[in-house]
Amino acid sequence: MYAITRERDPDAKERICRAVLESLPDWFGIPEAIDQFCREVRDLRMWVARQENAATDDEVAGLATVQQHFPVTAELHLIAIRAEHHRAGLGERLLEQVEAHLKKRATRFLTVKTLAPSAGDRLYARTHRFYAAQGFVPLEVFPTLWNEANPCLLMAKLLRVPRRFTERKLVIASHNKGKLREMVELMAPFGIEVVLASDLGLPEPDETEDSYIGNARLKAVAAAAASGLPALADDSGLSVEALGGAPGIYSARWADKGPDGERDFNIGMDRVLRELGRHANRRARFVSALALCWPDGHCELFEAWVEGEIIREKRGTKGFGYDPIFKPLGYDITFGEMDPDHKREISHRAESFRQLMAACFQGR
Repeated sequence: MYAITRERDPDAKERICRAVLESLPDWFGIPEAIDQFCREVRDLRMWVARQENAATDDEVAGLATVQQHFPVTAELHLIAIRAEHHRAGLGERLLEQVEAHLKKRATRFLTVKTLAPSAGDRLYARTHRFYAAQGFVPLEVFPTLWNEANPCLLMAKLLRVPRRFTERKLVIASHNKGKLREMVELMAPFGIEVVLASDLGLPEPDETEDSYIGNARLKAVAAAAASGLPALADDSGLSVEALGGAPGIYSARWADKGPDGERDFNIGMDRVLRELGRHANRRARFVSALALCWPDGHCELFEAWVEGEIIREKRGTKGFGYDPIFKPLGYDITFGEMDPDHKREISHRAESFRQLMAACFQGR
């Protein structure tokens, strides 16, 4: 009998990965590749299969790790079963755990990279048959992604189809006036009655998650449960590379409240400019995460961003938030100087809305 469990300790993940991969020289025979896998798994979600009497990490029968690239797309980073445990159904069971986790996060696509059939490896032919039996289909061969002797085959599997929005009324779960204005304008063409959370007297929950998508989901779930209506929530912010991604999910909190009780983003911008100082690396991105959730708890999640840089002084008054210090890639003006209609075409929020509309509102 085998038990499948999550492993959360980074050191244990590395030990387990090395023990299993080194036991499979026919599949993982390049020491440098094993070293790379072992470094990478420390930061990834891992599931392990153990016989119930296994006492040490060296006795783990198999493992699977997954890397979440985007909210809707993840990669099966690694799946490996010791040879003596082959044909015990462990690959299928590990993959089931991975997919169950991803579906809860509203992930729609799972990809995997493996050795292409053109390499003529008979053992990897078994690997291809396994993936095909689990619903993966080949997408493309990349002959030199790894090296010419090891052409890479990219395969993918559809995990779930997004739910269509068929209702006539939608709650927008945001209390930020600038965001509300943009979101209402973006929803206008779809003939949906938009209700604001503030008009319903819904409280704004504490943003306790550690990611944009987590906070968006938290707010949408709370609003849908309280109102009995589908709810749309956003979480967005500015991530500055040289500041380790800050202010990030704390972007609003960096903008302390002014005398009128409203967030003063001049305070936030001043702090970004002060902490960045004369640093040569000015790279930054605006991120927008959207969560559309129904009262039954079902959610669809989307995330997009726009790359750019932080300029050295504020410019423009047409935007809101951190717009006056952010210059998008390929432009000579900031979001604060940009015509609002143009900004709506290229912004992070516009892109996440395009994803949302294509997935849930197409054809309305």
